[in-house]
Amino acid sequence: MLVNYFLKKIKMKKMISQTSEKWIKLMIVVVTITYILSACVKNSTTINTGPQLPAEAIRGTTLNGGNVKGVMLSDSTYTVNGDLTVLPTDTLIIQPGATINVTGNHAFYIQGYIQSLGTQAKPITFTSTVAQQPGQWGGFQADSSKGVTFLWTKILWAGGPDSTGSTRQTIGIKSPIPVDIEDCWFIGGQDNSIGVYSAATVKIWRNTFYGNGTTDGDCIDFHSGVTGTVAYNVLWGSAGSSIKVYTSTTAPLVQTNVTVYNNTCVESGFRRGAAEPGRGVLVDAFSKANVYNNLLVNNYWSLDISPSSDFANTTYGNNYFYVTVDSLRKFMYPAGEKGMIQSSDIIDSVHLGANDPMFVGYTPPPNPSLRIIPSSFDFHLKTGSPAFGKGNPTYNVDIGAYVTDTSGGKGNRH
Repeated sequence: MLVNYFLKKIKMKKMISQTSEKWIKLMIVVVTITYILSACVKNSTTINTGPQLPAEAIRGTTLNGGNVKGVMLSDSTYTVNGDLTVLPTDTLIIQPGATINVTGNHAFYIQGYIQSLGTQAKPITFTSTVAQQPGQWGGFQADSSKGVTFLWTKILWAGGPDSTGSTRQTIGIKSPIPVDIEDCWFIGGQDNSIGVYSAATVKIWRNTFYGNGTTDGDCIDFHSGVTGTVAYNVLWGSAGSSIKVYTSTTAPLVQTNVTVYNNTCVESGFRRGAAEPGRGVLVDAFSKANVYNNLLVNNYWSLDISPSSDFANTTYGNNYFYVTVDSLRKFMYPAGEKGMIQSSDIIDSVHLGANDPMFVGYTPPPNPSLRIIPSSFDFHLKTGSPAFGKGNPTYNVDIGAYVTDTSGGKGNRH
């Protein structure tokens, strides 16, 4: 159409001959092809420039301490040689697949925001280069943080001592902030894995906790007005309690109020000993909770709703109890405490070893000295487990962390 338009204009003015017309046609075709090829080259150049790095990408992979902010890049490996601080107005983001190697007893001090955004295909790993054993680095001291998010993140061997020699929590928080921790692994911490001592709003879902705490330390420890949910977690071998819900011994408000459901708690409470036994689930000190569908196996004390809890406003039921050690039978619901057997529970406190939940892999009795979980342990449930179909359907039709109904984010994914 472009060629014919020019020819029409030229012929109207009778300015060219038949021969000239042929040459003009050829020239126009050449110019048109040149223009098209030029455009293609420009587009090709734009497409092949590669991915754009974030404006605040952390390009240096060795961090020797000091303030840090910006983005740790996907699939990159970083080495941390000193304490790192995220200032109150700053954010540290870790992209999927990043590995952070900590070379000594260094900690992340979070005053602003931290977002560790792993995925199922590309989890993030924080680990020690010193030794693959508990207490090698300082964890995340986030007492004054503005927001804490950990997704699909492995946090290994944390809890190394502070300047006074006291062990540190893997993640410690004292700010009334949103706390979102989902699908993570906490392995070999020396104190609490997650300790929240404030009116924070929490979502602690589908995480795995193995071998945390020396002679003290809970997997999940809430104080001073925490609200939210704890669900579908697998917790093995804690020194203290798997899940502790606590307000204060002196101040009943702001009240801790947490819903605890569909967790699998195994062999907690032995390293702290008889003077202060750990529990599978503890509701204590003016706190209240809703406690349903939890699978409680060979814990020192199984489910303890204490006399100092807000017992009148605590609800519980459809919990599953299994012990293989004779001395533990009387502590399924400990004598002298407020909690008592519910008609919806699966429990037999008379016959030792009754109600085996049928784990894929598990060999009792508990061994409190173990900090590394045996490779044969697998807390998925075999087909035909009596835990299936016995849950309170408000939460899930099954009991424990591994369920058949996994819609809407239900069920542990590890």
